[in-house]
Amino acid sequence: MAEGLGQITPFPGQQQQPFRVVGPEGLPVREWSDESLMLEHGQGSEPAFAELVRRHQRGVLNYIFRMVQNRQIAEELTQEVFVALVRNAQRYQPTAKFTTYLYTIASNIVSKEWVRRKRRPKFLSLSSGWSWRKSPEDEFDPMEHVGDEKADVFHSFKRGEISEAVNTALRELPEHQREAFVLRRFQDLSYEEIAQITDSPVGTVKSRVVRAERALRPFLARFRDYV
Repeated sequence: MAEGLGQITPFPGQQQQPFRVVGPEGLPVREWSDESLMLEHGQGSEPAFAELVRRHQRGVLNYIFRMVQNRQIAEELTQEVFVALVRNAQRYQPTAKFTTYLYTIASNIVSKEWVRRKRRPKFLSLSSGWSWRKSPEDEFDPMEHVGDEKADVFHSFKRGEISEAVNTALRELPEHQREAFVLRRFQDLSYEEIAQITDSPVGTVKSRVVRAERALRPFLARFRDYV
């Protein structure tokens, strides 16, 4: 799927249903739906776009970081995602949840990055675990941005060590399994959303998540009480 599409192509066997947008009707911008914000952004509203960035930038960054395993590149690709929102704002139509639209763009950009990296010398390949030397600025810990009920647990039980173990384990997964797992377990998207984002049947998405969990289990066994 092209990153500039304002509509999401339904996955096989699904009939596209109109997505109802709840209008702002005088509500403060922080109470608008994502879809309303995007429509207002398409009309040139800077506050609407700023609110979308506030809501979703961290989540998109975490997703991309777990896919590419490099902070600097993740930040650059995250910027590309929001540039795409600006570029295509006037063509946006709310035929699906905004998060489906947003992560379809992010997934497309990540896929292009994978292709670019695989064309470069092998020692820079993503599939080889990214042979990059750590520096202080690469000490990025997505766990501190998870923002769920387990955040305090991660802080108390060697958050950095757990995060590194998770990231190392994710490198062992095939790309399609890694993406399905990250979108489901870290971004908390539904199987139906992930199916639309990855243009795959729901059953295939569920199978990928299960296989990913099975493959990750040995790598995270010592943290099984916390992750």
